[in-house]
Amino acid sequence: MEIAGEETVLIDLAPLADQGIPTLPAVLDPVELCKHLAFFSGPPWQWGQLTDVRVQVLKCHSGSRCTVQIALRTGTGAYALIGKVYVSNGLEIYQAMKRISQSGFGPEAEFSIPQPLAFLPELHLVVQELVSGRLAQEFFMTGGERDYSVAAERCARWLARFHAVAPKMGPGFDLNGYLTSLERWSRRIADLGEPLATKAGRLFQRLEGTAAALSPVKACAGHGSYCQTQIILANGRVVTFDWDGHDVADPSRDVARFVASLKRLALGHFGSIRSLDAAVEIFLKT
Repeated sequence: MEIAGEETVLIDLAPLADQGIPTLPAVLDPVELCKHLAFFSGPPWQWGQLTDVRVQVLKCHSGSRCTVQIALRTGTGAYALIGKVYVSNGLEIYQAMKRISQSGFGPEAEFSIPQPLAFLPELHLVVQELVSGRLAQEFFMTGGERDYSVAAERCARWLARFHAVAPKMGPGFDLNGYLTSLERWSRRIADLGEPLATKAGRLFQRLEGTAAALSPVKACAGHGSYCQTQIILANGRVVTFDWDGHDVADPSRDVARFVASLKRLALGHFGSIRSLDAAVEIFLKT
């Protein structure tokens, strides 16, 4: 298989046929994808003629979306991009990212997001910037006290900025729906038997009671799943990605998700749920 005289990678599409994402085979076909990315040869990019396209699957959610890395070779050099192909809602995600970027989270900002470059409706594909840097999770897993302290502070400052200035978009967080989801999980855990059954039931009752006692809080823009696996710490830049679950919610929801995710990491990686408590404290105090 060749594009403009240069060899490309042959990809076996058969294993991906059952992913339930109709346009995914076309995205993974270098020749087909090259046709759709030809616009990068013109303004404002002016990257030159595409001579080679390579695609690598990073993560797939069957029946929903798939993330790929796209490598382009052109007359002016090599370029790397991230693509997300959706079953639906791709345009809405792209438009949300554009608005967030334009509200102060652009490529030159200290606190930013991957820059959305294009939405290709025929492929249901969002093309965005590939950000170079280390995941925040790496600092918490392998770094010393200074590393995870700096990481916790930078993650907290990004979230504070986002909650303060980002435009409100997407659905409102449905607390009742969330409690219904938690109740289902509680029952699944209870099905495993004692002592988990009793503990899960008590925990859900406490959560339900706490939720009923909550006072109204002014909602703001929400990420939806803010955690250390979706934050890149680069030189002079903190970048949060994965905007599929963006919404409007109580700001403490994103804070709580980040803390809970660190607790899970602490338990799974270090064997103690409290091993990253110092990082959690820095995050909460920032």
